[in-house]
Amino acid sequence: MSTTQSRNRLIWFFQTTTGLLLLWLALNGWNGAWAGLVFALLGASAGAWLVPTQVYPWRPIRLALFFLYFLRASFRGGTDVARRALSRRLAIDPQLVQVRLSLPSGLPQTMMVLTANLIPGSLSVELSNGVLQAHVLVPRAAEGLAELERQIGRLFSSTIHEVPNDE
Repeated sequence: MSTTQSRNRLIWFFQTTTGLLLLWLALNGWNGAWAGLVFALLGASAGAWLVPTQVYPWRPIRLALFFLYFLRASFRGGTDVARRALSRRLAIDPQLVQVRLSLPSGLPQTMMVLTANLIPGSLSVELSNGVLQAHVLVPRAAEGLAELERQIGRLFSSTIHEVPNDE
């Protein structure tokens, strides 16, 4: 394991321990805080040791910015779907599109697949060899998937390169 990976796992361990302990305190108060600390340490240790892939330290500011992006995109997508559903002329052209992801495999690609499902108008169908197959209500929704990939890349400090899609 490289020095950077070891450092990232250690950072992740401390961040996870803190998060688990704060969760314990929020649910139980200060009663049994020592037990909460023990379980937080055990949980974070098991996670840091057992996770077989790249560990990404949390970046709270980037996470907050991604959350705001996601809320905005969800609202825009939801209103667009509602407008289309309520109009007399159902303006949809459902298609399956393929998007070649340039996100690193593992957690970033998994987050892409799961988050794309939560944005109205798109649904992940399959992820295979870095190619996401998605069902979209309109062809231009694929542009939204590209923006989502850029936002997730920013969250995980990954550089996203424009990759031509195989259609």
